[in-house]
Amino acid sequence: MLSQLNRAFLHFLTRNAGVRVLVLFAFHATVFAACYALAYMLRFDFNVPRNVIPIFKWSFPVVVGTQLLIGVFFGFYRGWWRYVGIADVLRLVVGLSTATLLLFGFWYVGTMAGIEPRYVRSPRGALLIDWAFALLTLFGARICVRLGRSHLLGRDAVPDKPSRVIIIGAGDAGETLLREVEHRPSLGVKVVGFVDDHRAKWDAVIRGIKVTGPIADIAAIADQLGADEVLIAIPSASGKRLREIIHHLSEAGLPFKTIPGIDHLVSGKVHVTQIRPVNVEDLLRRDRVELPGDPVSALFRGKRVIVTGAGGTIGGELASQILQFQPERLVLVERSEFALYDIRKRLTREAPELISCVTNALVDVQQKTSVRNLIESVEPQIVIHAAAHKHVPLGEENPAEYVRNNALATRELAEICDEFGVSRFVLISTDKAINPTSVMGASKRAAEILLLDVVRRSASMKATAVRFGNVIGSSGSVIPLFMEQIAQGGPLTVTDPDVTRYFLRTSEAVSLVLQAATLGSAGDVFMLDMGEPVNIAELARDLIRLSNHTEEEIPIVFTGLRPGEKLFEEIRLHGESVRPTVHPQIVVTGAEQPDSAVVTRWAARAREACALYGAAPAVALLHELIPEYTPALEHLETAAGPKLQVRRQSGSLQVETSVQRLKERSIAQATS
Repeated sequence: MLSQLNRAFLHFLTRNAGVRVLVLFAFHATVFAACYALAYMLRFDFNVPRNVIPIFKWSFPVVVGTQLLIGVFFGFYRGWWRYVGIADVLRLVVGLSTATLLLFGFWYVGTMAGIEPRYVRSPRGALLIDWAFALLTLFGARICVRLGRSHLLGRDAVPDKPSRVIIIGAGDAGETLLREVEHRPSLGVKVVGFVDDHRAKWDAVIRGIKVTGPIADIAAIADQLGADEVLIAIPSASGKRLREIIHHLSEAGLPFKTIPGIDHLVSGKVHVTQIRPVNVEDLLRRDRVELPGDPVSALFRGKRVIVTGAGGTIGGELASQILQFQPERLVLVERSEFALYDIRKRLTREAPELISCVTNALVDVQQKTSVRNLIESVEPQIVIHAAAHKHVPLGEENPAEYVRNNALATRELAEICDEFGVSRFVLISTDKAINPTSVMGASKRAAEILLLDVVRRSASMKATAVRFGNVIGSSGSVIPLFMEQIAQGGPLTVTDPDVTRYFLRTSEAVSLVLQAATLGSAGDVFMLDMGEPVNIAELARDLIRLSNHTEEEIPIVFTGLRPGEKLFEEIRLHGESVRPTVHPQIVVTGAEQPDSAVVTRWAARAREACALYGAAPAVALLHELIPEYTPALEHLETAAGPKLQVRRQSGSLQVETSVQRLKERSIAQATS
């Protein structure tokens, strides 16, 4: 009953701010008056002389009035005591000290200003005692309210058997998490211990909770403390370190959750106390690196920007991050109506105050006339080209379309941008363009070559390409496939036990792309540091563990590599040089560029071949431009006769590629 009355009173104060201020003002006035009277009693050992009593009476309104007035300036009557912290204590100390200094000032200069001594000549010892009593009383009242709310008002909401939890990480994040748990008893969580690998913290006590370690002994520690769940509070932990911790927790059979990583915390979108299940992005996170001077913001602020492929995973994240830099205009180019609608909805949710500068363009980058009209009307200063076909198996079935969309459309877009004075052009490429074995990778390498040829002939446009690996959660990524298979009860299909891939989180990849856009000179091909390669079979096992299953419940099945797939990805072309940049996670690669006349002729022949002759000529042309490209044997075997010959005597198209030579080279690379 008492708890319900307290809740009703607090609800009334919450809903009526003016009443709350009056109540706090009255409370402070009562405290100041009582403390001043008690200060006199202590000053004179509870025997105040008769001749001093008039001084007390006349100085009383001056002292209490001064303290109340200072309280207005320092916000004594505006705070929420249930959230009292260090800042509130400091404000209280500074405010009361200021009032006492003013009263001391009155004592010395008041009579010179014509004020009668009886108003300002209160005993200085009494003033100091009054300061101490007022400070202790007001501070104590705030602490009592906070403790009362935490331990009394919430008591009826506490479950009968709260979950006994260990927090891994005895740092600032762990302490903040503990404090939040203590303030929210309705969570049904009781923290019984901290675990940390730093020996210096062992046996220390944080808010009454002991710190032990190491994390590798979590099973024994949990048994000793009777814990049944773990909260991981190490936002700065790398993905590798987090995988090690989860391995220990899985062996101990302990369910676990975590808090957001440090890169999400610094963005301001999440808070350290937002507990959630561990996801695959946590397992792959790395330290965030920013260039000094915020060059990315300077590049995009106030500029007209076009992002192609804006409805995709990378394009959508590019649009989201660029919008935060407040461009003059952001044009989203996408050929899928639903994808364009979806990214517009996302941006409206994330930055409603900036959405007015966003324009949607339902345009296919292969439609040269539509693209030209768009560039001419927008007059962009920056174009980021993320539109591309990226699915490896589909590329093997549709090579002509991949060459048209990934390579030829990139060249046409770059030429139009150069014609209309675009100052900066960035192509989103892939690590599969390095010594490619797939049509998708070869088409992206061809896009790089065609773009750099345009740059070579441009007078002003700075165009660069940025390569990176797989992006977590993208439409063609293995991770969404694994999650779908887990939801269906398995099995998880992995091509080979030894297959590895590089992974980047979407936000990290896009952040590095935008920083790469500020570096280097025209014609540079950047490669992002993708960290350590991830074994796909181990990743599948991690996802099974994160889903609270075992391999017995959800097995892993190996299906064999598909056409165009590699066992592992490479980080540079054969003979390609690498030089560092000012950013430790971005390097510049230097591959040999074919002669401009050769590239121009190739583009014309490829356009005609893709339009008229289909798959086989497209693959042959890719190998002609990219000698390091090793086509899948399926493509070689579909060619008719010992040689693939596509000729038109009256036209410009002449493709002649020795199928036998391609077969021999493919077999030689496979056995080396």
